[in-house]
Amino acid sequence: MTEKVFRDLLKQTFLKHGFLLTSAQQEQFITYWSELKRWNSQINLTAIRSDQEIIVKHFLDSLSVLHHFTIGAADVVIDIGTGAGFPGIPLKIYIPDIQLTLVESSSKKTSFLRFLISRLNVNVRVIAQRAEECARHPQHIEAYDWVLTRYVASLVNSVSYCLPLLKPDGTWIAYKSCDVKAEIQAATPQLQSYKGKVQSIFESHIAELNRTYLAILSIDN
Repeated sequence: MTEKVFRDLLKQTFLKHGFLLTSAQQEQFITYWSELKRWNSQINLTAIRSDQEIIVKHFLDSLSVLHHFTIGAADVVIDIGTGAGFPGIPLKIYIPDIQLTLVESSSKKTSFLRFLISRLNVNVRVIAQRAEECARHPQHIEAYDWVLTRYVASLVNSVSYCLPLLKPDGTWIAYKSCDVKAEIQAATPQLQSYKGKVQSIFESHIAELNRTYLAILSIDN
């Protein structure tokens, strides 16, 4: 796919689902796509390689959470297990003023992230360590308005290092595509032990994503 075709498809796909991009944002997404493709030919960043699927299953999927949640300018956001930068970097492109931290344990992926951030000219912190380690540092405990997870790890395995990161009025959003009722039930004892609860469940308006979002709060909220 040529850059022009990609730009047109990106703009049309986003507009169809209510996301209007500025010219600068379009260029950032094109840079993201170009570098993702280039680096993915050398290291395994993502199994999704089709240009159209990159737009829908990475870029649009990352932003689709905004149909249900309002992430405000200057909100402090941490993306746990971000991989190649999803959903954090697309959200940073779309809402430039968020304070974004990416956590990723793979050194190859963090190398890509740091290079990409420099190419996009955005201010994003990258932490190259396991989420379990990050959650033990005092600077991260109760420091974030939003905790985002879009990886395949189960809810029960994520509670211990996601809930401690939330501010008292913060929200952990878990992107899911599985039987969430069974997963919530399995995680309930762990959630209770960390004083957390699933507050709400939303299904994406975008059928091709097959996406469900869990909003998880501190039990005191």
